[in-house]
Parts: sequence; C-alpha cells; structure tokens
Amino acid sequence: MIDLNEKVCVVTGANRGIGKAIASKLREAKGVVVGIDMSFDNDENFLNIQADLSSSKDIERGIKALSENFDKIDVLVNCAGLTIPSKSEEYDFEDWRKTFAVNLDGAFLLTSSMLFLLKRSVSASVINITSLNASLGFPNNPAYVSSKTGLLGLTRAWSVDWGKYGIRSNCVSPGYIKTEMTGKTWEDLSLRKQRTDRTSLGRWGSPEDIANTTIFLASDMSSYITGQMINVDGGWTSKGL
Repeated sequence: MIDLNEKVCVVTGANRGIGKAIASKLREAKGVVVGIDMSFDNDENFLNIQADLSSSKDIERGIKALSENFDKIDVLVNCAGLTIPSKSEEYDFEDWRKTFAVNLDGAFLLTSSMLFLLKRSVSASVINITSLNASLGFPNNPAYVSSKTGLLGLTRAWSVDWGKYGIRSNCVSPGYIKTEMTGKTWEDLSLRKQRTDRTSLGRWGSPEDIANTTIFLASDMSSYITGQMINVDGGWTSKGL
C-alpha cells in the first residue's frame, strides 16, 4: 500500500468518473485531497473548490483558496475533461473552443498559476489524464483528439522546463473506461464488443485502474520518472493481429 504521508493533492474533475476514483484513492493513501469541479455531491469526503476551469476568474479564485489553506501543493492531477463528438466535416468552432477551454487551456492556466505552490514542495508531481486519442486517431471528435494530444505535448514541455525545480510532469492515458462519459458506447452492445475486442485483456477498464497508476506517479516511488505517458488501456495500443 502506497502511503502519501499527508501530501497535498489537488484533483480536477473530482466529482465523478475517473477524477472521483483518483481523489478517493489518493485519500485512501493518506493524501490531503482537494477536489476542483463545477459542482459537488453532498457526500464527498475531501475538501473541494467549485470552479469552472474554462474561466480564468474561477481559476484565480481557486488558487487564492489553495494558497490561503496550504503553503505548498505536492500533487496536481489534471483530470477534468469535456468531449463533444461530431463529424469533422461539420465540426462547430464553438464546440472546438469549449473543448479546448477545459481540456487544454484550463490545465495550462491552473497548473501555471499553481507553480509557486508546486515549487515549495520537496517532490512535486503533475499528472495529466490524457487518452488513447493522444496516440491514435479516432473518428468524429477532432477537438477531443487535438486537445488531448496537446496535453501530452504540454506534459513533456513542463517536464523539461520545470525539472530544475524538482517538479515531475507525466500523464496517464486511459483506454476505454466504463464511466458516465463512455456510457452511450457501453450501452451499445455492438460498440462495446468492438472496443473490448481491441484490447489484449478482453475487457474495459475501471476508474480504479487509472487511479492506481496515478497514485504511483503521485508517490516518491516514481521519483525518477518524468515526461512520460503511461498507457492504461488493456493492451489496446500494443495489439496487432
């Protein structure tokens, strides 16, 4: 069992799906967890900040709240994500901007604004949740594919630029995970089987699969890993025939 020893951990998109699983696992590992999301259920067991990551004012307010309560941040998990699928030939620019505002711009603004708190940590770790789409082309969702690919590039840029501060920057790339976001695909038995058959393990993943990898990257056990993307995809990206 990994013990985070009271590391201060911030997780965006912490109210549901993968983000919620990550927040819960970090807390189980004795991390002090702060969730950031647009809304929260009443049964959350960690501190939370209600904020829209597409709003620079909300991010500024969130950073103020963090700095008033903590003198450092040890772990930041950028998990909040938005997907608006539609055919590329008719993709709406407003949907493009909405997607980028959360998936890439929000991660950039929040993390950059939090740098002074991350620099105060002895071993800070930034973990970005990307997607299979960061490595492979997927149809009819150009904004999601592009924003997640951009997040991978940003991960590598931070690892180079912020290594001198002892800040590590990595990303976890989920395969098909059963969540609210993938609910429609899961409910379509034909599509579910297609996705299942693309994996080596013959199954979809769970949010806990992503959370377990994230905890490793949050801990000092991964202290010499930076600038990397770990695919947690059941073998999807490595499978040939």
